[in-house]
Amino acid sequence: MTQFARFHISGIRLDAAPRAEVIERIASWCRPRDGRAHTVCFVNAFSIVSAARDPEFARAINGADLSVVDGVPVAWVGRRLAGGPCERFSGPDLMDLMLTAPEHSDLRHFVFGGSTDALHRLEFRYNRGGTLNPRRILGTWAPPHRDLTIAEEADFISRLESLQPDILWVCLGTAKQEKWMERMRPRLKVPVIAGVGAAVDFLSGMKPRAPRLMQRAGLEWLFRLATEPRRLWRRYLLGNVVFLWLAGSKLWRRRGTPGESASTVAPREPGRGALEPRRIEREVDCVAELGDLVRLADRAEEPKQPEVGQDRVGGEPGRDDHAG
Repeated sequence: MTQFARFHISGIRLDAAPRAEVIERIASWCRPRDGRAHTVCFVNAFSIVSAARDPEFARAINGADLSVVDGVPVAWVGRRLAGGPCERFSGPDLMDLMLTAPEHSDLRHFVFGGSTDALHRLEFRYNRGGTLNPRRILGTWAPPHRDLTIAEEADFISRLESLQPDILWVCLGTAKQEKWMERMRPRLKVPVIAGVGAAVDFLSGMKPRAPRLMQRAGLEWLFRLATEPRRLWRRYLLGNVVFLWLAGSKLWRRRGTPGESASTVAPREPGRGALEPRRIEREVDCVAELGDLVRLADRAEEPKQPEVGQDRVGGEPGRDDHAG
């Protein structure tokens, strides 16, 4: 199996994996089943900024079987750090492809997260004549706006074991979905568990996506900012500044060493660009303050969710996805 080039930004591991090889790897995990659950994270600039100050989130990304670059700015930095090609591949793009490509028509899917209305639209589009080649979305669940109870988790696991999907698409929003996948992986017998954020809203048509030209130019964040300015302006404007700081610091330390990747770098000798301990501490403190500012600002924009009663699997009120 192909070993992807890897690189790190602020301690977050990413795979410089071409699209075709990401698809091939995921399909290989589904055929045949080996009894192990593989997690797939899609990492963009906001994810890196958030994980820099959230150890649990960072562990979830670094513990994933595949950390896919999602975001043109991250791909730009990845090409420099990995010393080779680094493509951007978003969660919604992968999900749409796996649901529509003829060579993957045998795969079975379950979608966890998003609103009830969006899930109904998604099922119609892919299952009941919305496409020329209907796919097998075996089930969906819009969970309540709170942590699941022990009984609810048990019911959900039992349902997945009964349906036996090949891919579980998790749409709970940035950080929450990655932490959930890392915590639940040992208990799930699904070959692939992929956190795809707001994919349900985009693929169902509930929210518009940026035109392809804007996506290729790295401006999808600007399109989302224009469509949801009140909720996203602090996240993108402040978050992008922090990411530029993190990425710029990384590139500056590695200047003059093209092709140097995080997985192959040897420690630098004194006097050849090595960082002094005090300088490292100052940088970490600066990033910590900026990261806290972004997280607090982002949390302030999230609407308070009403408490929902003891919902059961299937037909529950949906959640408003906060993926970046």
